[in-house]
Amino acid sequence: MTAEIENRILAKKYRFLLVSALAAFIATMDASIVNVSLPTLAREFSVPVDIVAWVVLAYTLTITATLLLVGRLAVKKGYRLVYIIGFSTFTVGSFLCAVSGSIWQLIGSRVLQGLGASFLMASGPALVTRSFPAGERGKGMGIVGTAVAIGFMSGPPLGGYLVSTVGWSSIFLINIPVGIFGIIYAGNLLKLLTPDNPETKIDFLGGLFQAVAVVFLLFFLSRLNHPEWPDEVIYGILAISLMAGFAFFWRETHTDHPLLGLSIFSHKQFTLAISAMMIVFICNSSTLVLIPFFLEEVLHLIPKEVGIVLVTIPICTLIVAPVAGRISDAIGYRLLTTLGLSILVAGIFWIGTLDPNADRFDVVKRLIIVGVGMGMFQSPNSSAMMSAVPKKVIGIASGLLAVCRNMGIAGGVAVSTAIFAYRKNLYMPTFGETKAFVDSFTWVVTAFGFVAIAAVIIVALRKNRISEIA
Repeated sequence: MTAEIENRILAKKYRFLLVSALAAFIATMDASIVNVSLPTLAREFSVPVDIVAWVVLAYTLTITATLLLVGRLAVKKGYRLVYIIGFSTFTVGSFLCAVSGSIWQLIGSRVLQGLGASFLMASGPALVTRSFPAGERGKGMGIVGTAVAIGFMSGPPLGGYLVSTVGWSSIFLINIPVGIFGIIYAGNLLKLLTPDNPETKIDFLGGLFQAVAVVFLLFFLSRLNHPEWPDEVIYGILAISLMAGFAFFWRETHTDHPLLGLSIFSHKQFTLAISAMMIVFICNSSTLVLIPFFLEEVLHLIPKEVGIVLVTIPICTLIVAPVAGRISDAIGYRLLTTLGLSILVAGIFWIGTLDPNADRFDVVKRLIIVGVGMGMFQSPNSSAMMSAVPKKVIGIASGLLAVCRNMGIAGGVAVSTAIFAYRKNLYMPTFGETKAFVDSFTWVVTAFGFVAIAAVIIVALRKNRISEIA
């Protein structure tokens, strides 16, 4: 690529950033709107917590199962095609979600919506890395983090208002105008960027193995505490996952064009950063998926009020993430990420102390701590990840980042809702509805707080700065 084109890309870096930020915004706004509506959907379709959780899981599982393939497609076909497909599929999926007549139809439509989100997420960090110079990537990642925070911030109050006044289907319909704008904007702007490697080969068989391994593993975890399922079925699901996972790793080492390329994990700082991120999303999602149920079933808030409470975390992230990104460009990654995760872990443990005597302000105070910690961690950690791999594989690293983030979210939701439902059903005949709910909530949140300590240790042990790899 000529110096003239490179200069044009640099001159339009903020316009490219807007594409990435818009994609991040629409995907996260949809996620936060859905979370606040889960209690309403459970009542609407008369299903328990662990079933309605599949409205979230179907979305995140689809993203996780397809991101590596989409990342390779972006390398081969370019950012423009990937973003056009992403915005288009997401928009159609949103419409189908809105007109769903049953919980299973809604879950199926969320699969299509998740496929669109996979295309939108696959290239975001790579597009920022491609268009921003090394010394400004923390700032670029911080701005994308701000877009994520705005998506999360606008979702709860908007979703709560729409569910209470218009109906649950409206939370999907509002994605449509944003998606249409994204199709037009990305289609016009991204003509300037040529594919990173048009000759790359896409290993669809490896992609199939990876998808089966992930989907069946999370299905096993979500069904583990269901005694009505025979053990041979439950462990048969696990066996399929393990065999598919083995086949994927075998395929990765025996093909000339691996889907992922396990050599990316030879970059130690990348591996540490992505491991910490995955643990954080497992623990965060396991806590936050249960908060709306606590607010409605224990504190008896209505959806509009729940939305206002849940906006706390994204507001804090919105304020902290861009500042943390800029500071990390100057002082390095280790201090901010370690401090941020320590604050986040403290917030999770504090959430675990909530009881029926709490009020909404007790919840807000705890969510502020979590939001500040998340904002302080996320931008520097993303910048560290993308700076720790060679430029030729930043597209793959970008896709893997999104895979692990969504795998963490899906894993946290699947395991926490399964354990919560099991413990609640076990103790409800003895202790009653409210006490069984609170005891189960406390146990799950506290357990994942201990898991999150592992992420603090990881980021505290890594390098403070990472030299850019050509």
